[in-house]
Amino acid sequence: MEARGELRVGFVGAGRMAQGVAQGAVRAGKVKAANILASAPSDRNLGAFQDLGCRTTHCNSEVLQHCTLVFLATKPHLLPGVLQEISPAITRDHIIVSVAAGVTLQALQQLLPAGTKVLRVMPNLPCMVQEGAVVFARGSCAGEQEAALLKSLLSACGLCEETPESYIDIHTGVSGSGVAYDPDGGQQLLEGSAGSALPGWLLYWDASVSRPPKATAV
Repeated sequence: MEARGELRVGFVGAGRMAQGVAQGAVRAGKVKAANILASAPSDRNLGAFQDLGCRTTHCNSEVLQHCTLVFLATKPHLLPGVLQEISPAITRDHIIVSVAAGVTLQALQQLLPAGTKVLRVMPNLPCMVQEGAVVFARGSCAGEQEAALLKSLLSACGLCEETPESYIDIHTGVSGSGVAYDPDGGQQLLEGSAGSALPGWLLYWDASVSRPPKATAV
């Protein structure tokens, strides 16, 4: 599947979050652009990957054939159909990482082959400029090695931490909304989030990194 010691990363779905993760990983030297393969049903989003020097395809299963670490970056309502399509190609060597908002680890494990190493990750928009906040949680078959690999890769997009899965949806709202605030409005964001279940350090972290400098905000 891949040369010994050489990481190959796949993306099933090629939208903005997938582009941000790929861009950060390549720029940080975490993975070679030529070792990234992205799939999408049309060429609309694949151009960004091609401009980066990555390989592209219209076949989702091809990504599984060539890559061990595979990000599922489709829209949530499309994910069950995509998983049904690619499941025959998933082996115990694969590490599957879902970026689909709102799709729980329990749901993913029910849809994937038994024993699949799966993790759930939630980046935010500033990952596009490597100023993001990323949290992730492990499924029951993913261990320390898989978590360390994912954290190393995603640290290229900004700050990255493993958390309980229950924090992920709250993080999505807090950090995802941060970019809508004025760059000087972090205090309001912190105050508005004070009643959430997130620990204080993560609230502060979200409010801080979710407000990229004006020059790089997208």
